[in-house]
Amino acid sequence: MDLTPGTREEMAQALAAATRDGRVVDIRGAGLHSRRGRPFDADQVIHTSGLARIVDHIPDDMTITVEGGVTVGQVLDAAGAHGQGWPQAPAQPGATVGGVLAAAVSGRRRLRFGPVRDSLLEVVVATGDGRIVKGGGRTVKTVTGYDLPRLLTGSLGTLGVIVQATLRLWPLPMAERWFTARGDDDAMLALAQRVLQQLHRPTAVILRPGALHVCLTGVPGDVVPPEGMSEGDEPAMLEGPGMVEAGVPPGSLPAFARRLAGDGRAFEAWMGTGVCMVPVASPGEVVAVRDLAMLHGGHAQVVDGDDALRADPFGPVPAGADIMRRIRDSFDPAGILCPGRFAAAEAVPA
Repeated sequence: MDLTPGTREEMAQALAAATRDGRVVDIRGAGLHSRRGRPFDADQVIHTSGLARIVDHIPDDMTITVEGGVTVGQVLDAAGAHGQGWPQAPAQPGATVGGVLAAAVSGRRRLRFGPVRDSLLEVVVATGDGRIVKGGGRTVKTVTGYDLPRLLTGSLGTLGVIVQATLRLWPLPMAERWFTARGDDDAMLALAQRVLQQLHRPTAVILRPGALHVCLTGVPGDVVPPEGMSEGDEPAMLEGPGMVEAGVPPGSLPAFARRLAGDGRAFEAWMGTGVCMVPVASPGEVVAVRDLAMLHGGHAQVVDGDDALRADPFGPVPAGADIMRRIRDSFDPAGILCPGRFAAAEAVPA
């Protein structure tokens, strides 16, 4: 039977009961990031939508504390009323804060504002065996102990349920504009490199086959078209039967993108960050993209796709897998939480 706990204590009690009974549990927020990891059969789904309260917002400190089921849109509305925003968040207003953090989904403005993990100051988690654990602090000066916020960001619900989070906010920019250029792939790569070298802290430099999209924020007088570009709109999100997120060293991303373009693949490379999104339609395409990422010193994981595409979503188990397993055992001793999303669950041949 599905459960929707209304408090962190109820969440902890539900997880403790599942551990006691040996029930495999799937944690579900808005479900926008649920097609990650290996497919698995859950005995029970626990929803976070009952944890949907804004606990505190201190505009002077530029922080907001929310429960895990609060949506990105709610955070943006509350912060926006005070001229503030959460620029690290993805452009998914319906996504829950807990889901965004658990999946480590950063928005396109990562180049300037950093990944979403950098916005998480304090986190409260209900562990698999029903404990309530807090890490970090609501201000940077009060942060002590182990860095649980970074550990839990990207854990995909395998360590516990994020029941509360304190986020760092940013002032809304006075101006933000997108600029676009189109041309052959080599010309767009060269233009992207010039933008990164010549502009001070661009917000986003997005390379696609035959096109470059640049976002700039700041005072109106500084937000002007880079040479060779004209004003445009933010590009629509890539779509496909499945999606692979590749990560390579930022300096290797131009060569990685050039190979993708040469293979005729659609992609969206976030220049300067090393992140590249690649639509895929078959397990063979997943393997091809992953092999290319590994060739350039990186990795690739399936972040959306049906069961066939997610048969091997992570690729080779990363170094430190034994440490990952010991950490999971300390948070979820019975292994009930989202077992298919645990990257070190079993060895996968390279």
